Amino acid sequence: MSGRLPSREFLWWSLRAHWALALSLLALYTDAARWALLVAAFAWAAGVTMDRADTPRSSFSRFGSPIVALFLAAAAADFLFGSRDLLASLSLLVLGVQSVKFLLPKGSRDGWQLCSIALVEFLAAAAGTDALGFALFAFLFFVASAGAMGALHDQEAEEAGRPPGGFAIPARTTAAVLLAAGVGGFLASAVLFAIIPRLEFRQVLERFGRARGVTGFSETITLREVTGIKSDRRVVARVEFPELHPGLLPANLHLRGMVYSRYEDGTWRRGGTTILPVHRAGFQHLVGDEGVPDSTADITLEAADHPALFTYGHPMLIEGAFAPLLSDGEGNLSLSHIGHPTLRYRVRFTADLHPRVGMPHRPGGENIAFPEGYDDVRALAGEITGGAATDRERTDRILRFFQSGFRYTVSDPASSIREFLFRKRAGYCEHYASGLSLLLRGAGIPSRVAAGYLGGEWNGVGKYLIVRQSDAHAWVEAWIDGRWVTLDATPPPGDSSPFRTRTGTIGLYADWLRQRWDKYVVNYSMRMQADAVKEGVRAVRRTGAAFRFRGWDRIGAAARRASGWALLAIPALYLLYRFVRRRRIRAGNGSPSVLPPLPGPYARLVRLLDRSRFRRHLGETLEETLAAAVRSRPDLSEDAARFLGLYHRDRFGPEPLPPEVRKEAFHLADRLRKGISS
Repeated sequence: MSGRLPSREFLWWSLRAHWALALSLLALYTDAARWALLVAAFAWAAGVTMDRADTPRSSFSRFGSPIVALFLAAAAADFLFGSRDLLASLSLLVLGVQSVKFLLPKGSRDGWQLCSIALVEFLAAAAGTDALGFALFAFLFFVASAGAMGALHDQEAEEAGRPPGGFAIPARTTAAVLLAAGVGGFLASAVLFAIIPRLEFRQVLERFGRARGVTGFSETITLREVTGIKSDRRVVARVEFPELHPGLLPANLHLRGMVYSRYEDGTWRRGGTTILPVHRAGFQHLVGDEGVPDSTADITLEAADHPALFTYGHPMLIEGAFAPLLSDGEGNLSLSHIGHPTLRYRVRFTADLHPRVGMPHRPGGENIAFPEGYDDVRALAGEITGGAATDRERTDRILRFFQSGFRYTVSDPASSIREFLFRKRAGYCEHYASGLSLLLRGAGIPSRVAAGYLGGEWNGVGKYLIVRQSDAHAWVEAWIDGRWVTLDATPPPGDSSPFRTRTGTIGLYADWLRQRWDKYVVNYSMRMQADAVKEGVRAVRRTGAAFRFRGWDRIGAAARRASGWALLAIPALYLLYRFVRRRRIRAGNGSPSVLPPLPGPYARLVRLLDRSRFRRHLGETLEETLAAAVRSRPDLSEDAARFLGLYHRDRFGPEPLPPEVRKEAFHLADRLRKGISS
């Protein structure tokens, strides 16, 4: 190993790095058995050590088949009695075969097989993740793959006794070539990803994917249910507002996930209405027709383990690649399955509806039901709203009630709603929401408690809102003047709030990068492709209009047709010329074709001589041309004479040169080319 050229040494390590990267991807982005991964990692390290030392392993080869049989038995046992997951069991078998091959001596055939296994592992990891970090590993994998291919071709040539090419490529050049190959492969993948039509397989895979990420919303909430998750700083959603009604501020908008209309024994529960699929047309879900949408929000929702779909205000239309979308008619929208990976959708909404005369469809049932045993709360509502003539006036009086003597606290809250309203008057958003809703019902106004998030942190870098678990909130929706109105009695959080998040500039840029990844890679959809194509067509038309020849309209139709035919005729004539020239060459009128193609070093030297115009006449031999080229470089005369002798023997002799002699001829050709071009 010590005599290996630097470039070949570099390729040798690239091949091992290629195998190791595949194992790393399995460990980071899949649930493959950790013990099997550790065995494979140990085998990889041991194999590298023995390969470097050229350790004889003929005695070890006979243990290969029994070890593979053990892994086969382990995979079968795992499938029958363990995980019962076919893919997990197959991964055990693959890792076993891979471990054995790591330990055994490796010919080029074994190297190709290990690279094939590494590719399968890479694809398995790619199918199991949408993390931004995977892009970095993908780039490294492309670089290592190029090096692995070079190493294996080099090894194949060595096994076949062929000269490797006669060039001592510097290690830095090799590294630059591998880096360029990695960049090229990565960019080619990105282009293919962008232009190949989305088949939306993601919708199918999501059903089999496991939810992960944020928690916090369920069928019920009690005191502390929402506030209990506010210490969590994880991001829940990132929201862009392509269109926002004047006067609305993203930081003041309520992102609603769930509404609760039934109150029993201190617990708010979802209503018992029937859940039905929402009407849809393609990817557009028609969720409301009570107004005209005046705002738009593009929501990227992080993975969660609940089915709730979050919206703003009164949603009218939701665009998203998920179906069916379910609604209970009470404001709750949900996916058809529990939990989801990161998903992106667009909500067209209006923050508030206009009052409607006659108060149509006044909700009753659970939205107005007053719990038993709370007569003192009903009496308090009557005391607060006594003499008020309208629901709006009664509501304003109840809201003002919470502005006197109440305080927000998470360290010393009341233990019950009754204690909150009558004695301690200290609590957090669930206390305010529950107390407000019960007082509204006590005053005869239908109401319900809503849970979700309030505001968030504005990212000025990407112009979007970052919503975290710490923004979790509960508020009230009341039926006033014929529509549901958002009411919030909780004091607004100040700058000193312990739940306020301030991300530094670097953090905002990092979050912006993550948001772009989720938007343009994870959730890149056919609709986005269609929008990009439309925008591209518009750009082409704008460009064409800007550079349009003003006098084109004054040219007659016949002249236009003649110009068009002329433009078409030019490439056609060129192709015809190439075709005729090739036919003549094959017929023997061109250069002889009985000899095999020139090897790379010879061909490069001949091309240099032709480009430098040392071949002055057609039919001039290489000996005459080379003599003319070295006439001004007497120091190259000896190399030229030696090269021509070897060249004639190699090209026209009875048999090819021996590998070592041919390698010398390649060296001489390279040296002459560099000397003549300098």
